[in-house]
Amino acid sequence: MSDPDSATQPAAGREQPRSDAYDVVVVGGGIGGLTAAALLAQQGRSVLVAEQADGPGGYARAFKRGPYTFDPAIHVIPQGQRDALAYALFEYLGIADRIDLVPVHSLYRAVFPDVVVEPEFGLERIIALHQELFPGEADAVERFARLCAAVHLEAHNLPPRLGLDNLDEAAKLAPTLFKYLRANTAEVLDESFTDPRLKNVITALWPYLGSPPSRLSFVTFGTLFNVIADGAFYSKGSFQAIPDAMLAAFEREGGELVVNSRVTRILTEDGQVAGVELDGDTRVRAGTVISNVDVRQTFEELVGDGVLPARLLNRTRRMTPSLSAVVLFTATTLDLDKMGAAHEMFLYTRPDHEDTYRDILEGRPGAMWASVPTLVDPSLAPPGEHLLILNSLAAYDIGKPWEDEIGRFEERLLDAFEPQFPGLRDSLTFRESATPVTLERYTLNRNGAAYGWENTPTQTGGRRSPHVTPVRGLLLAGHWTQPGSTSLRVLVSGLHTAQMVLAMTGGPSIRIDHPDFPPVD
Repeated sequence: MSDPDSATQPAAGREQPRSDAYDVVVVGGGIGGLTAAALLAQQGRSVLVAEQADGPGGYARAFKRGPYTFDPAIHVIPQGQRDALAYALFEYLGIADRIDLVPVHSLYRAVFPDVVVEPEFGLERIIALHQELFPGEADAVERFARLCAAVHLEAHNLPPRLGLDNLDEAAKLAPTLFKYLRANTAEVLDESFTDPRLKNVITALWPYLGSPPSRLSFVTFGTLFNVIADGAFYSKGSFQAIPDAMLAAFEREGGELVVNSRVTRILTEDGQVAGVELDGDTRVRAGTVISNVDVRQTFEELVGDGVLPARLLNRTRRMTPSLSAVVLFTATTLDLDKMGAAHEMFLYTRPDHEDTYRDILEGRPGAMWASVPTLVDPSLAPPGEHLLILNSLAAYDIGKPWEDEIGRFEERLLDAFEPQFPGLRDSLTFRESATPVTLERYTLNRNGAAYGWENTPTQTGGRRSPHVTPVRGLLLAGHWTQPGSTSLRVLVSGLHTAQMVLAMTGGPSIRIDHPDFPPVD
């Protein structure tokens, strides 16, 4: 079985830098790193992006297999409408015309053993659907939804960088957010509802965030619940369009990308960043380095001993990476449109999410969902075929080698989805899978983490790894840092990191005319 990290796209960029010195070096060409790089290049900084793969994008990097184009990880992005924050950023960079975000037809379908729900977009419609299913808790449903909205609003009204000097003032401005900062989602469900079925149905989206309600930060869940209610969008031609457009903006401003070039060391002198070392002992000097890769790897392997405070290193070692995933990429001759398939369908074979989580830890499929991108973009497959991407959250360590288990895991995934798509097995024209080991090799994320740090209350918001580190000139971007995981958040992460670099080096603040993009002054 081949891995989807081989023979992806043609190499984009050089393999050796043109210069031996830049203002900024970005380690890793994921969405967060590319966003920061493009914004800094636009402000006149000389910027090098060093990517260890053969092209940029990270989890957004699509791959081709013959006539099929697959997205490895991102299936939808919220807030893709023209008045939303993602579009505002693309417009600011002059690339909005290169990214065609098309709305998907429904929020999602969730299939449970005893009920199927398919919410429509719009918070009021979501509330009404759950009230219809659970009339005895109609008032509680509305209160819960309004609570999610309040948490989201307050979170976005706060500055991206909080310190002890402004924490008390922030708590006054965001009392609901601060009340629930330490709460997991299950605690708020218990506070809100009595019906266990309602608790499970209303949190059907949790696989998007990688942790079951008992572990998942309520602030993180509440924000997603509210944001995605406004709409979900697919990037026509695949989500590769976003890194491609970011790269175009970056190179237009003189930025430079090197590929197949792994950073092996972040160089420091007297507690200050001095540059990086690439494969082959190539050294590049820079006064600022942005790491868009695994934070623990950044601190322990790239920076190394004796530079960072022991307290920070110990805290980072105690933090927990998220779950990984198994992804089964298939193509089928089934007419999934006529069969009523949804763009995203969550499938729960157990009535309780905690039982699902135990399945995951024990090496069985759980928190499964199916994506059918060809419902909105038929160009991804030949006429008469659909792409069907089957996903399951997965533990990295299941006590057995993944290469020995993946065949059985695939069969269980197909067994689970066959009743939803009768005739699926016999209709397949293509089949290939990625395991947690694949994700680790492709991204260098510890344990193949799909979401950076796990989205627990102790690892979200201000408790996630901060953008600014104790090493002068070393900053972080991407899903390991604030504000967290999901495609939208890593875009925002890159923006905030770029703002902080400019603030620290005497540049102008980036100001985008959108309420969700507060400047860093």
